[in-house]
Amino acid sequence: MKYSVLLAERRGAATIEDAERIVGGEGMLRLARQAGWLTPQVQGNRLTLFDYDECVACWKRICVEGYEALKQSAENRKTLARFHRH
Repeated sequence: MKYSVLLAERRGAATIEDAERIVGGEGMLRLARQAGWLTPQVQGNRLTLFDYDECVACWKRICVEGYEALKQSAENRKTLARFHRH
């Protein structure tokens, strides 16, 4: 599916599959969540929903700042989380 079609499709809630399509795949979504660039609005055992506009904003941020900035931000957050546990 083309991004232009996806962007014009609808606003509101986005499933994990929708979010993966918007930000560029499962790995990118995982990194975006680890970095804190994208957080779910609803998260339960079988249901995780993201805000559609936030997914698009995250995708734009990845386009502007780049993959390396996303990866670095996710790694920094992991380091901080480990530091605060101890």
